[in-house]
Amino acid sequence: MKITPLDITRREFRRIMRGWDPDEVKTFLEGVADELELAVKEAAEREERIQKLEGQVAGYQEREETLRKTLYSAQHLTEQLKESAKREADLIRKEAELQAARLLEQAHRQAGELQAQIADLKRQKQVFEARLRAALKLHLDLLEGRGEGLANPSAPRPAERDAPPEAGRS
Repeated sequence: MKITPLDITRREFRRIMRGWDPDEVKTFLEGVADELELAVKEAAEREERIQKLEGQVAGYQEREETLRKTLYSAQHLTEQLKESAKREADLIRKEAELQAARLLEQAHRQAGELQAQIADLKRQKQVFEARLRAALKLHLDLLEGRGEGLANPSAPRPAERDAPPEAGRS
């Protein structure tokens, strides 16, 4: 049975001859009723505050769960980004290595071509020098008179001019 402060203040007792003083009982019951009313109010306020705090706690728990999920998602995303960046870096490195190998091969090929061109130019230089020497020698011979017979085949050669006339000639 639940007793309220109003039940206490309205409670009537029967009177007996040698019983308690009704005014004193009534004053005491009113004091008890006031105390009980205060306790009920405090309990109601506490219950209301508890409900409010429980609501806040539930809100905080939801936020905590949301934050936990967000943190997990962020960590998972970070790991994925790291993996992706690592794969991309590996791919870039491999492409750079392939390009470097191609460039190196191309440079070797060009170096070989240049060496072949240099060797060809050296041969051309030697041929040119040999031809030039031959031409210079021919011109020098012509200038010195050794080449007179070359220009005029009927003209006596220098050795024949200096030789004594033969007996059969007149």
